Amino acid sequence: MFDNLKTVLIGTSLTRMSDPVVRAGLGVARASGARVFLVHAFQPQWAYAGGPYLSEAFIQETLETERTLAEKHLLEQIGRLGIRPEELAGKAVAYGPPHRVLIDAADEVEADLVVVGSTESPQLAKLFGSTADRVIRKATWPVLMVRGELRVPPRRVLMPVDLSPLSGVAFRKGLAVLGEVAPVEDVAIEALFVMEGSDRRHMASEATALQELETFVLRHSAGTGRRVSTRLLQGPVEEEIRKRTEEWAADVVILGTHGRGGFERFLLGSVASDVVRRGPASVMVIPPELAPETLRVPARQQEAAFA
Repeated sequence: MFDNLKTVLIGTSLTRMSDPVVRAGLGVARASGARVFLVHAFQPQWAYAGGPYLSEAFIQETLETERTLAEKHLLEQIGRLGIRPEELAGKAVAYGPPHRVLIDAADEVEADLVVVGSTESPQLAKLFGSTADRVIRKATWPVLMVRGELRVPPRRVLMPVDLSPLSGVAFRKGLAVLGEVAPVEDVAIEALFVMEGSDRRHMASEATALQELETFVLRHSAGTGRRVSTRLLQGPVEEEIRKRTEEWAADVVILGTHGRGGFERFLLGSVASDVVRRGPASVMVIPPELAPETLRVPARQQEAAFA
């Protein structure tokens, strides 16, 4: 399911606000021996709204001017952040919606990890969703959404799980990616299961839930060399994840997302969406497409396979 990181694709706005995003992706690449591919998407102001008729010549001239300027700023950012030539797998400046440009570029270069930033315009994100949201909805590779300065390797990693087979796949994949960038002795990992109303109806007690969580962790961390602690909480899932992330000062949250298959994942799992949009830390989201067998095999057979 996962060999190692070779190409880390990083989306950049070229501003200094995007420097922490590029630094984080570069840190992951350096720690894992991968190379970075930098991508910037641009759209002139007139592309966002209707206006007077614009000639084809004007459009082409404007796009070429914007592209040239963006390429100049991209080179400046590469120099500013000290990215060495041997660390750079490539760079691209393209016209179009940022999420679409990033998705197409990731597919083209067969990226192993895509790194994006939380939105630089929270007001617009509330109306339209951030680039991170949109990339995650379509991703078939892990997406690291960077919020602020991300420590690489991370010191504390929170991994919320729901004990389902699909969550188990995301848990194993997350540990595999983590294994590329963080030495065993340098990172604390906590698996978090939050009980809500429906869980309490199916589990006889907190002791039963904790036992199931510990069994889940042992099953899916076997062979990784990682020691994973467990924590059981009760309450609204999204709220408890946010609270635990903050009080434990987690550097990154790693979790899977449930979603609809097909051309576009219009409904991002509510828990993952909340953690991405409102959480206090960086988030790595593992999409279900990384393990398509879990989408085809009935749940009972899945559990038997992992037993």
